[in-house]
Amino acid sequence: MQNKGAYILRETTGTSGLDQTLRDAVWILAHHLVPHLVVGGLAVQEHGYFRVTTDCDIVVADVFDAVELLTADFSGPFGRIPGSQDTVKDTRNGVLINLLPAGRVLKSGCKVPFPTPQEVSDLPRFVPLQKLISLKLDSWSNSPTRRHKDKTDVIELIKVLHLPRDLAVDAAVRAHYLETWDALAAEP
Repeated sequence: MQNKGAYILRETTGTSGLDQTLRDAVWILAHHLVPHLVVGGLAVQEHGYFRVTTDCDIVVADVFDAVELLTADFSGPFGRIPGSQDTVKDTRNGVLINLLPAGRVLKSGCKVPFPTPQEVSDLPRFVPLQKLISLKLDSWSNSPTRRHKDKTDVIELIKVLHLPRDLAVDAAVRAHYLETWDALAAEP
């Protein structure tokens, strides 16, 4: 991973296993020519807001295929989770990998689809900041109590990165972004 602050956070909070889990998963996907994008808490960290997360969220075109590829080697690091069709577990450290469907939304009611990864890479590829913020606001707006951390991520990214009011977020969440940005600007 690239952000030194994110690396230090993972080292000091005991979540450094995320790095190895993500690298190994991405390597397997790349070996099979599957493009990916990392979203969620790891993407938030890599974009500059250093908060703890304990799982990996990876967008792929075909979730079923990705699960099959990651768990095909029975002696490999990843195992299936009974009853789950979109999550695998790193058997070495317990880290979960949530596989998310490109071009689809998180759940019913959401309006911002996950981007479609274009590049095959054996290194983690992180979702662009504007799309990450759009996904976070969309998730929060459809479950504001359960997904409150998503709104906090957006607030902190705006503050830490001094993001502009006219950031090119998805039209479906533009009003939420402006409301959040204006509220921050109004506070001393």
